[in-house]
Amino acid sequence: MVAVTGSSQLGRQLGLTRNISLLNVMLNQQTQQLSSGLKANGLVGVSSQAQQLGDLKSQLGTVQNYSSGVQTALNRVNLYSVTIENIIDLATNAQSMMIENRDPSFAATSAPAVQANSLLDQIGTLLQVKDGDRYLFSGTNYSNNPLGIAPLSSISTTYAAGAVPGTNYTTFTPAANAAAVPPAPYATAANYYLNTTGTVQGYFDSNQVQLYVDDGEQVSYGVSGAADGFQTLIDAVVRFRDASADVTTDPNNYQARVDDARNQLNTAISQLKSIASANGYNQQQLTEIQSQQANTVDTLKIRIGKIQDVDPAVVSTTITNLQTALQASYYVTNSLLNLSLINYLK
Repeated sequence: MVAVTGSSQLGRQLGLTRNISLLNVMLNQQTQQLSSGLKANGLVGVSSQAQQLGDLKSQLGTVQNYSSGVQTALNRVNLYSVTIENIIDLATNAQSMMIENRDPSFAATSAPAVQANSLLDQIGTLLQVKDGDRYLFSGTNYSNNPLGIAPLSSISTTYAAGAVPGTNYTTFTPAANAAAVPPAPYATAANYYLNTTGTVQGYFDSNQVQLYVDDGEQVSYGVSGAADGFQTLIDAVVRFRDASADVTTDPNNYQARVDDARNQLNTAISQLKSIASANGYNQQQLTEIQSQQANTVDTLKIRIGKIQDVDPAVVSTTITNLQTALQASYYVTNSLLNLSLINYLK
């Protein structure tokens, strides 16, 4: 009878040991799920929806990649916006400078040429702005400095002393290492400051800077240093600077040339505002695309979560129940061990 009892107790002890081991495994799985927030065993844990989960994660990765490109483009477009606004501010300063220096007697002592050259260099600095190692105003030639003449104050006299206002006396010459004169409609004197060592058309067609925002969908963005507003602005400041040659020798012609420069400047400001407006449209377009992509990402994450995420409340309850069952198993095991010792002593 003792032997039968001992054998029965041994069997119960082995059963309880296996149960305790299983409960510990289950408890560890639930604890890991609570920590990670995901169902255990990866795709095995969601085997019935594994294909759907894989497809959703692939879609999420694709949208996030496109979204990253859009964010980079939006950062550049925002930098364009700030830079163009600063150039417009400089153009406004140029208006004040020309108004103040229109009086020949005032200009005779105010060094208008020095002021103009300072303004040219400030404009040139802004046109050479970079996003990382990428020149913003070089179109698709973003590895090349857009300026063929730097600093811009080094531009030689273009409108000689005694020049008739509104007449281009000197055809602008590209930098010594520049390519041939750019194609129409840009084959004008106003292209003198561009660095055309790269692909010529790449400097003028900012629409070549394109970005995929979805499979088969592209948007164009960018501002070229060849845009009329920048060219006209520099030409206006050069006209004003070169007019200083007539301050003392021909005051009346000096005033006429300053007025001509102001007319050119007003045209430049109007053109620059158009450039800013077009860039603003790009900002709005990219911002809307970014918002749409963010909504898509959120939707995909929710759908993925419904498949692979666990309910923390349910897992916590399961852990509590497992801990209770485990404690009970330890208690029963301990009781059996004590009972076995008593039977042995008998």
